[in-house]
Amino acid sequence: MTPPPLPKKAQPLEVTLFEQRNFAGRRLDLSSDCQKLSDKNFPERCNSVQVESGAWIGYEHDNFRGRQYLWDMSERGEYNCYDKWCAQVDHISSVRGIKQDNNPPRAQLFEKGGFSGKKTEIQDDIPNLMTRHSLNRAASIRVLGGAWVIYQEPNYRGPHYILEKRDFNNSADWGCQNSTIGSMRRVRFA
Repeated sequence: MTPPPLPKKAQPLEVTLFEQRNFAGRRLDLSSDCQKLSDKNFPERCNSVQVESGAWIGYEHDNFRGRQYLWDMSERGEYNCYDKWCAQVDHISSVRGIKQDNNPPRAQLFEKGGFSGKKTEIQDDIPNLMTRHSLNRAASIRVLGGAWVIYQEPNYRGPHYILEKRDFNNSADWGCQNSTIGSMRRVRFA
């Protein structure tokens, strides 16, 4: 009699940061949030990233502050250089995982703060909000399902902000100085 197959072990690594482009140089494997990369003896230079599972945000400053950079499972989770995640420099100081929400992706964008004014509902990726919905600003956003990334420019370019399931009463709630939105897409966890 053949014994039953052993269950597969969960892979302990979820995201790997590399000091150099093309997954070379010093590396740091993370399976949980890290408020300060320098505490892990990793330089604040990050030129490539491999996502094994989930979705992650890299931050310009310690303690999850400053400009945000998304690493998810789009592009098979492989980012061979920092311009692949819309960065202008290779500086990353902290990293955290994005909470996965299993509800169908759904977000509501409102013309005015406090969830008032014209409302637009989004359920799929929108490369150009102006073309599709005659919209280039949202003063408040309600994320009802999934996690989203909003970009200030069309075609998923420029500064971007990751929005997890909750209400964002104004653009400062998602870390932006203004309410300009050029494009929006779902965060890919698998």
